[in-house]
Amino acid sequence: MANSPVQIVLNTNDFIQALENQRGGGSKDFFAGNDLEFIGHRDNLQKQLNEIKSLQLVSSYSKISYAKVILKQTALAKSHRPTSQVFKSEIARIVGAGDLGELFVELTPESVTKIGNAVSKVETETRYKQNKITGKDEPNPSRLRSEIGAIEDIKPYTASDKRKFSINEGIEWLSKPQSGGSYLVELFSDPPQRQDWDLLSSDKLELFKSFFDGLKNISNGLIVSRVIAGKGAAVIFGIKLEKAVSAPSIQFLPSPSSTNKIGEKKEIDFDVEKHSLLMDFLGGHPLVKKIALPPIITQSESGSKISRGSSYGIPPLVEGVSYPKICVVDGGVSDVYGDWLEDRWNLISSSDKDENHGTFIAGLTIMGQSLNGNAICKEVDGCKIIDLDILPIASRYDTYFPKPFQFFSELEAAVQDLKSRTGVRIFNFSMNVDEHASTSGYSLFAQLLDKIAEENDVIFVISAGNTGPVDMRKEWPEDVFEALKILASSRNDAIKKPAESCRNVSVSALNPPHMDGVVPYALSNYSCRGPGLRVGLKPDFAHIGGSGTRHPEHGHGLLSLDTTGKVVDGCGTSYAAPNVAKTLASLDHSIEGDVSRETLIGLSVHNAVLPEALNDKNLRTVTKHLVGFGIPKGSDEILEGDPSSITLVFANRVINKHKMSFKFSWPSSLMKDGKCFGYAKLTIVSTPRFDYKYGAEFVRINIDAHLRQLQNDGHYLGRLKAVYTPEEGDSHFEKDQIEHSFKWSPVKVYEKTFRGVGPTTDWSLDVEYLARDGVTIPVEGVPFTAILTISDPNGEKPVFTDMRQMLQSLGVQAVDIKTAARIVPRV
Repeated sequence: MANSPVQIVLNTNDFIQALENQRGGGSKDFFAGNDLEFIGHRDNLQKQLNEIKSLQLVSSYSKISYAKVILKQTALAKSHRPTSQVFKSEIARIVGAGDLGELFVELTPESVTKIGNAVSKVETETRYKQNKITGKDEPNPSRLRSEIGAIEDIKPYTASDKRKFSINEGIEWLSKPQSGGSYLVELFSDPPQRQDWDLLSSDKLELFKSFFDGLKNISNGLIVSRVIAGKGAAVIFGIKLEKAVSAPSIQFLPSPSSTNKIGEKKEIDFDVEKHSLLMDFLGGHPLVKKIALPPIITQSESGSKISRGSSYGIPPLVEGVSYPKICVVDGGVSDVYGDWLEDRWNLISSSDKDENHGTFIAGLTIMGQSLNGNAICKEVDGCKIIDLDILPIASRYDTYFPKPFQFFSELEAAVQDLKSRTGVRIFNFSMNVDEHASTSGYSLFAQLLDKIAEENDVIFVISAGNTGPVDMRKEWPEDVFEALKILASSRNDAIKKPAESCRNVSVSALNPPHMDGVVPYALSNYSCRGPGLRVGLKPDFAHIGGSGTRHPEHGHGLLSLDTTGKVVDGCGTSYAAPNVAKTLASLDHSIEGDVSRETLIGLSVHNAVLPEALNDKNLRTVTKHLVGFGIPKGSDEILEGDPSSITLVFANRVINKHKMSFKFSWPSSLMKDGKCFGYAKLTIVSTPRFDYKYGAEFVRINIDAHLRQLQNDGHYLGRLKAVYTPEEGDSHFEKDQIEHSFKWSPVKVYEKTFRGVGPTTDWSLDVEYLARDGVTIPVEGVPFTAILTISDPNGEKPVFTDMRQMLQSLGVQAVDIKTAARIVPRV
């Protein structure tokens, strides 16, 4: 057994200290020296405000309306937000956001007048102030001038902003049984229950009343039901037209999961006139933010399976041995696995299920290494399976789930119940959704998986999705420049939803090794790829999913079992996900007690390795979108470590106005002539508050970590760079920091190889936060896990021993993470 296991620091509370009062950036004059241009800009904003007011005064629905405030690209940082002088919360509340630099504001004629009056009073000449250090004059605008200058446009939110599909396209999509038949309608404001409407202002009452009364006038058979609720949730209703004489039904709260398993199926009304009437009403009503078509859930499989031989002898469970557990969320798992099946949800009747997909996935986790070898399946064989059979065959979907998004209500109930019954925390979710081409942004599907994962303390491992047959790329070539050409010419291969889910992890597929005709560990030709979001990195990982090109002898190069127990081969991102799920489940199983989601994800990310085929500097700008952080190492290798390195884990919570600051000395064996040598890698995973009403800015708190070295002037200098940082270096612009430095991402990784940095041996690991404008840290704090590895790149120096001695001398309590739960409640 290695003598250098991962160490978790127990007394992290000793390193929590008050955060120094950090002032944001000062007021910037975006029109410094261009006063005539500023006057024209001010007048244009006044004109836009007057146009909005004119539309409000003739509205038949409500005086309240919503507008888009578009910021200049140079004004995206928090310090430039126009919320202290122009759009004050008591006058014109910011209610959400769209794309980067696009804010949504709630307005009334009275608030428009007040804003216009404020804008008219701004100074029109550039003010200057002498810099005390340089002696030069610098622009010194009022806050009001700075905020006005930060705004590009103020535009009314209109019907063209809400819907991106035609009436006929919508009807055609809703006619598919797996769609559920409901439009998804997002609102700007959350309507309270009817009994609380007496608490509303007259304008807000008029807004809500005109909306729901208007819906009732559309047609009999109209069904309106809330899809999701909770803090930070977008306000989304499902609206369906059924062939019925019953009066319209409006439900303000989400419906619970079905208890009778099979619901009543009603025929959908596809009358074009009724759908047109509904779309016209929704497009014109100011309360409506977005009208979308529902996703259709599919399994992420590419190509057909090929039988490779006769029945396989499934090994028995070994008495007295405990195994990791994975829940397979799918269409069902065959009974062929016998005692390896610990529990089953039993939703889908045998005549309505197809178990082939789920059975292949389960086989990879139970006996993947015996079938494929440890170059493909890193974890030892053996895994208990919990079968969450939830996806019926397509023709029977609406029989089980007749209500909008009832699938997710059932999934939520199943996760809660199965976790309480079995303790399972890792859920393999090799399903994606086909969405209409008009759909964009962070999907409702991902929002719902986020909610289920966070509330139940579980992790979904999601397949990145497969391209359609006509969109499969050419096989990855040996020449990286040819590979770039192939990627540049490919179409319709972006990751499929809900793989963008930020509370969970997603996995793309790689070619298997040792197979003629395909580049080992290169991106499979069917695998979808990122970028997935403005924030963070998606997919998170990559793993072997089988080759999209069949080999005459080896087929797809990835083996498992079919429902009869025979060996078959197959390919798909569906089959890449289980290997990552197995590593996460094995980590959870190997570490005693309850391991936080942040630590499980953090250990996997921190120990992910780029495949050789993609680890080329000429691919740096695209590799992150293909494989995320790479292929996770096996759980044993992750936890045991190496004598020439040390890995320290810090698990705690960020609390308001405080930071974690851990001071330490660099390992003596990596010191020479007063300089520090070696390699450092720092990963931080956090669970900050999400608010999906804010579009690309849905992550409301940025938790960050820094490894800093003490300088002669007493300040600490940051020494690490984000992985995948472009060669031209860091940028201070918000947009670039989001794209290249993981700003606002819940998962961040930094690294650097030091070839002699000074001037001191004193270092600090700091965990800090930045909140969005108007956001505060919750009372319970924001959970995080920071993981720091310091190592000798040559694998020779006794770094583990050096650091352990140094930590003991500092009074730092650090123990093997596998047994730490005996001592501390949070790992």
